[in-house]
Amino acid sequence: MYKKITEKRKADLSLAEIKFDASSNTVILSGEWSWVAIDENILASVRSIKNQNLLINGQKIKSLDTAGVYFLNRLIHILTKNKNQLKPLLLLPEDQKLFDLNEQLKKVTAKSSVEVEELSWIERAFDDLVHVWHTTLQLISFFGQLCYTFVTLFKKEYTLYMQGIVDTISRAGIGGILICAMLCFLLGVNLTYQMAPQFVMYGANVYVVNFLGIAMLREVTPLITAIIVAGRTGSAIAAQIGTMKVQEEIDALQTMGISPMRRLVAPQVIGLVIALPILTMLSDAASMLGGMLFANPLLGVDYSLFIMRLQTYVSINNFWVGIVKSFFFAWIIGMVGCFCGFRVKSNADSIGIQTTRSVVISICLIIVVDALFAILFKAMGV
Repeated sequence: MYKKITEKRKADLSLAEIKFDASSNTVILSGEWSWVAIDENILASVRSIKNQNLLINGQKIKSLDTAGVYFLNRLIHILTKNKNQLKPLLLLPEDQKLFDLNEQLKKVTAKSSVEVEELSWIERAFDDLVHVWHTTLQLISFFGQLCYTFVTLFKKEYTLYMQGIVDTISRAGIGGILICAMLCFLLGVNLTYQMAPQFVMYGANVYVVNFLGIAMLREVTPLITAIIVAGRTGSAIAAQIGTMKVQEEIDALQTMGISPMRRLVAPQVIGLVIALPILTMLSDAASMLGGMLFANPLLGVDYSLFIMRLQTYVSINNFWVGIVKSFFFAWIIGMVGCFCGFRVKSNADSIGIQTTRSVVISICLIIVVDALFAILFKAMGV
């Protein structure tokens, strides 16, 4: 249908034409220089003109649009490429304004491209630093809003979305038991296997229990479990909230007078604070089981001896240190996942970017907080 309409319009218009007057070295443009009336092969006739001092006369053009300006620029480019000397272009005043406007836009675009290309590595590094600083300030502000939400959470006029807490516990806790337990079990096996030659060399086989009890319960298991949950649940939270923002569901909640912080963020954080410590306990048990199973054939440490030394020589404080840290790790994962979800813009690419960013920020903050806890517990003598 559109093809028939276009053909009918072409029949009613005078097509764009190019004529070359050799006596005056003038390229004469006439007809309708619009997208309907221009043939893509119109410039074929000027490709043979070379080494001339030319004048392009477009005063016979009846109408000109942006498609016509595009072909004018191509005409000028071809003639210039063929080593022709061009005099100033002659156009009607209204056509000249459109042509000049296009030239200004081309200059602005070219200038912007040059400015982007000329940025040095120092300027790019400074831009990245400023971006990190702004993101940090926004994350601190979001943390403040979350703290205020928890302070006012149990007022009579507010209700807590219990189903959201249950869903988060199910997704982060129950759904992550297998992968966390299996990975920590294999870590216990791997550390026992790697350290066995060292213990045998010094005749300190039984000290593998002390090593595993302190390293796994205090540091490795809580850290690995938190990183797994950040990759599984933290990214899922960011994608879920980001999708809601793209579909304008968050705007709908605000329109109905429902706080997104109480409806979406608080349940996610509470669910993770409940689920992650329990998951860490199960991972602790799995890591000790892996170490115990391989300590017997590799080091000759009997199962009963392993359990006895674990109870006697490994302080229970090592276990509780890992559990305490997991509460803070859970808070970080939930907060950062929701923060990145709210930063999603109205396009699909932004969801992927913020989902990835939530995992990266969560893991970085988890490691930083773990280092701060190591310093704090060392100072406290725990």
